[in-house]
Amino acid sequence: MDIEALRCFVAVVETGSYTQAAEQVHRSQSAVSQKMQRLAEQTDKALFTKSGRLLELSEDGKFLLGYARHIISLHDDALRQLRDSKQIIRPLQLGCPDDYAQVVLPKMLAHIQTCVPNLPIHVHCHNSIRLREMLSAGTLDTAIVSRSSARAAGQFLQQDEGMWAFNGDTLALKQHYEDKSSVPLILFDESCHFHHSAIQGLSQINIASQVICSANSVGAIASLVLAGQGITVVAKTSLGQMTILTEDNNPLPFVLPKLPEVIIEMVITANAHPNFGRAQLAEVCENYLKVSSN
Repeated sequence: MDIEALRCFVAVVETGSYTQAAEQVHRSQSAVSQKMQRLAEQTDKALFTKSGRLLELSEDGKFLLGYARHIISLHDDALRQLRDSKQIIRPLQLGCPDDYAQVVLPKMLAHIQTCVPNLPIHVHCHNSIRLREMLSAGTLDTAIVSRSSARAAGQFLQQDEGMWAFNGDTLALKQHYEDKSSVPLILFDESCHFHHSAIQGLSQINIASQVICSANSVGAIASLVLAGQGITVVAKTSLGQMTILTEDNNPLPFVLPKLPEVIIEMVITANAHPNFGRAQLAEVCENYLKVSSN
């Protein structure tokens, strides 16, 4: 089977569309379509079924997917081994949301450096939506992101939960709510699903809220929260010095709404870095999970 056809196949599965897959593998949509048609002819199987506008894997497609990823990993690893392993061609372009930079990123960097010694790494901090766009555009090699749907597009790292957090001053928070009759919120920008979860959750229990400030930096959010400007919603891994607002220390006259969980995964571009392909991604993610479970 054509290795490029297999790359296109995996890209279609991971993006859910021919258009986005074409962007990821840097080919035209018609070229991707032709590769998929050729692959279906070679296997004599229907690899996809349509569910509305979405492409869903058939049972045969699911069977092929595991082999396709394995074949690509072996192919890329063989090429990497054939090159001078001591020669680093270029830095690894790694994306990571700012809210995972404190806890997840340092652990992942350590695993990458163990897997590929002397590999320089350039970290790009943006929200998950932007990082996926950069992966599709080929400006990133790999990225740590929040899973965007029920479909797994990368290697699982961990599951995290949203937390209400404040600076620990219960009297000041109670006084603010009594004076303003609203909850002061310091949130990530609207690209973050916690932003909408906080506002909608309070609205559903008929509690008024006011977004005092939104930012795309967990450092900025933590600084404002610790200064008493409001409360926030962050992933548990991003708490830092902020205090979790629980039923035991909540001075507000209502129970704060439950927040969604988030799955953190690591995604790689179709045209992998010469020194960091799918085999290396699988290795570092497996090591991350082993260490995290201990």
